[in-house]
Amino acid sequence: MKPVSSEVVTLAPYFKIKFECSNRAFYDVKSEICEIADKIGIEIQDGYISEKCDFEGDLEKIIIYNDERSFDLLSSVMEFYNVPLSDLPSGCNLVLSIF
Repeated sequence: MKPVSSEVVTLAPYFKIKFECSNRAFYDVKSEICEIADKIGIEIQDGYISEKCDFEGDLEKIIIYNDERSFDLLSSVMEFYNVPLSDLPSGCNLVLSIF
């Protein structure tokens, strides 16, 4: 799936890659992240990501933490979506979101 935008969001700073799609289609993004993680030997459900769902339980956000442990996944995901790693400010987590 192709993202529509990427930006730094402030107050609690994070870097957001936005996908304009339905909650159901957003699961394709999660599948892409799982495939990326598999290729680099990471089990994403082992604390590498967090998921935020709406009140009906549908996936809205995927958060990849910007720490030493998750950096390989974070950089691989940014590369997959053609977002330069240099766009990510130091210490900002990566958020993939439908809005």
